[in-house]
Amino acid sequence: MFKLCTLGIVLCMLAPCRGNTPGTVVRVNQEALEYVCQEGRPFLLKGLLALQIPAFKPRGQLLGALLNIVGIKILDVQLPHLSVKLMPRTGVQVSLSSRFHIRGNIMEFKVGSSILLDVRVMRSPHGFPILSITACKSLLGDVQILIGGNNLLGFLRPIQNHIRAVLIDKMCLSVSSVVLGLNAKLSTMVGMNTINPMSHLQYSMLEEPEITSDHIELNLNADIELMGKPMEESIPGPSFSLPPQETVSDDSMVNMGLSNDMFEHFFLALEKSGAFNLDIGGRSGSGDVRLSTSMLQSAIPSLTQQYPNDVAVVLSVVLAERPIVTFQEGGATLTISPAIQVAVASSSSSSQNLCTLSAELSLSLKLAVTLTSLEVSVALHGEVGLEVVSSSVGEIQVAQMRTIIVSILEKDFLAQVNGALSVGISLPKMANLQYVEPEIEMHEGYAQVNCDLDYVH
Repeated sequence: MFKLCTLGIVLCMLAPCRGNTPGTVVRVNQEALEYVCQEGRPFLLKGLLALQIPAFKPRGQLLGALLNIVGIKILDVQLPHLSVKLMPRTGVQVSLSSRFHIRGNIMEFKVGSSILLDVRVMRSPHGFPILSITACKSLLGDVQILIGGNNLLGFLRPIQNHIRAVLIDKMCLSVSSVVLGLNAKLSTMVGMNTINPMSHLQYSMLEEPEITSDHIELNLNADIELMGKPMEESIPGPSFSLPPQETVSDDSMVNMGLSNDMFEHFFLALEKSGAFNLDIGGRSGSGDVRLSTSMLQSAIPSLTQQYPNDVAVVLSVVLAERPIVTFQEGGATLTISPAIQVAVASSSSSSQNLCTLSAELSLSLKLAVTLTSLEVSVALHGEVGLEVVSSSVGEIQVAQMRTIIVSILEKDFLAQVNGALSVGISLPKMANLQYVEPEIEMHEGYAQVNCDLDYVH
C-alpha cells in the first residue's frame, strides 16, 4: 500500500495543474454598496465629532477680548442624508448632509453642511480592490450663533467665517480618511485560505473592475498552491463571465459565479495532496477482521485453496487521475477513477497483492453556503464501473467483486471524500462581512451564489 500511495502522489505531483484559474466572478450590486455605506455611518459620525476647531481670537475688534471664543467643541453631529452612487467606468460617488452643534465658552453654533466625494475603484498591485479619492467638495450653510438660546442672525460675522473656514477644510479630510480606511478591509479579500495542510487557495483580481450604473464586477483568479508552490498547467481553462445583469432575475446584494474550471482545480488540489486516498479493511482497533479472504471467495474462487484459513484483506484506494467536474442546468457531477489494490494483510512489512482494480464513480455534488464559505459534499450517482487491471490469483468474477467493492466504497470511501471536503471552499469576502440568505443556482458550466450581506461589528 505504501508503494502504491507514494507512486500515486508522485505521479500527481508531476502531472500538470494550473495555479491561476480565471473562473470566479463577484458582482456587487447597488444595494450592497448602499448597505455598506449605511453601515459606515457610525464611523463617519465618529470622524466628524473628532474634528478640532481652534479658538477664535479676533484682533482689532470693537469688543476686543470679549469676543475670544475658546474651548470650542463639537457636541453633536447628525447625518440626515447618506448615499452612494455608482459612476460607470470610474468608481462611486458618496454624498452626505450633516448638521453640527458646536459650543464655545460663551456661545453655541449650529451649521448645516453637505459633502460630495468621488471615489475611484482600482486594482492594487497585490490584486485586491483599492480606493482613491479623486475629488471632494464640501458646502456649508449659514452658521447660526446662539447666546442664551437666541440666534444673533449673523451679527458676529467674523466668528461665522472662522467656523466655516475650519469645517470646510477639515470635513473632506475626515470623510476621505474614513472611506480610505476601507482599503485595509478590502485587502482581506486576498488572504490565504486553507484547503488542507498541503494546499491553499488565494483570490486575486485579474484586471481593473468593471463598473456600470448598476454594479461593480470583479473578475478573480483562484490561485491554488500545493506544498507552498503554485500548481501549473500548460493548457489554460476557458474564460468565464456571468450573464449580463439584465438577464439575472435575482435581486440579491451580491452575485458570485464559480466556474466549472474553478471546481475542477479545487478537487485536483485535494487529489494531488492525497486527501482521497484510503486503506480499508485489515484489523480494527478491537482486533476484529473487517474484510477477509472468505468474504472474497465468491469473487475470487482460487482463494479457497490458497488461503484455507481466513486471512484479513486490505483494500488500498488511491486516486491518481484528474477528477472531472460537470455542471449542468440544475445539478453537477464529479467523476473520479480510483485504483484499488486488494492485498492480503500481513504482520510483516510486506503483503501479498491479490489484484488491482480500476473503478469509476459518478458522484452528485451538493452545495450549501455558510457565513463565509461554500460547503461541498458528494453522494453516489449511478452505477460504479469496475475493471480488473491485474490479478495474481487467476480469474476474478467481476459482478461478484463489484457487489463487494461498491458496498465498501459507499460506506468508507465516500466518508473519506466528504471528510476531505468538509473544510469547504472559502468565498471571496471582506473582513467583518458575512453572507446571509444565500441561494445557489447550477447552470451549464458554473454555479451561481446569490446572497445578501451582514456586517459584524
